[in-house]
Amino acid sequence: MKKNSRILIVLFIAIMLFTGCSKYFVINNYKDIPGNNNANAKKTVIRIGMMSSTDVIPYVLINEKGIADKFNIDLQLEVFTSAKDRDAALQAGELDGVLTDYIGVCMYQNAGFDVKITGITDGDYVLVAGKNTGIESMDMIKDKSIAISENTLIDYTLDLILEKNNMNTDDVVKEIVPRIPDRLELLRNDKIDLGLLPEPFATLAIKDGAKPLGSANEFGLYPAVSAFTKKSLDEKSEAITNLYKAYNDAVEYINSTDINEYDEIVIKAVGYPEEMIGKLDNKEFRISSLPPKEDVETAIKWAINRGLCKDSLTYDQMIYDVNK
Repeated sequence: MKKNSRILIVLFIAIMLFTGCSKYFVINNYKDIPGNNNANAKKTVIRIGMMSSTDVIPYVLINEKGIADKFNIDLQLEVFTSAKDRDAALQAGELDGVLTDYIGVCMYQNAGFDVKITGITDGDYVLVAGKNTGIESMDMIKDKSIAISENTLIDYTLDLILEKNNMNTDDVVKEIVPRIPDRLELLRNDKIDLGLLPEPFATLAIKDGAKPLGSANEFGLYPAVSAFTKKSLDEKSEAITNLYKAYNDAVEYINSTDINEYDEIVIKAVGYPEEMIGKLDNKEFRISSLPPKEDVETAIKWAINRGLCKDSLTYDQMIYDVNK
């Protein structure tokens, strides 16, 4: 009896060890791969707040394609439905960084909240005309109404688009409509002539018959950026530098891979309707870098003229080179 009992105990322990180890390997399969240099390294958590738009795609692929593991980071992405909620989370210390824009960082700095631009993103904003307006080109928009949010990236981008097309802010009638879904509904119901919309709202409007007149990126405008608090930059400098290496790996994957290989990931991340599967076009992304000084200074000047920041704000206060 004693001998049999010992045999049963040994078998039981062997089974537990085997199943336990197998479970650990499944959960931590990357860390347990033989020869992985990061096998025993603890991952640094990086928390980023973002809205649903095309600039989130590389960040989502960092996780989906296992690139985060390569650089030993635990990338946690939180999607917000409003910039106000995203900014509140950043100020509360719940986030390390955000996908934002020049004007947003100007306003952070004006509020005494030290947030630095650390990279560019490829967020885009499409100018569309309502399907029943008869507007077919930029030279037909003068005196037409356009729904915007005031003193924001949309307001700033519209002014630059107008300038690029030899117009100014007084050449259109700006209607203040803070929520993007409300702007889309006004456009759909012929209550407004034009809308400057991010994705997926631009695609939804075009799908309903709206006429695209051009996008910010097509006009050479790239006002969207990634930014981190100075506190996080001080405490997680190596991990944030590695994040941008991971970002560039994701961009390389995007630019060398047919979108049909990952369009379902894009549709889920950005919020496109499911019927867009197989219908998306490849969008080329840029390798991350600091934005041009001239572009940032143009945004600062615009923000100063709107009373959104102090006239002493400089480019050097706005940016941080993670590779220095």
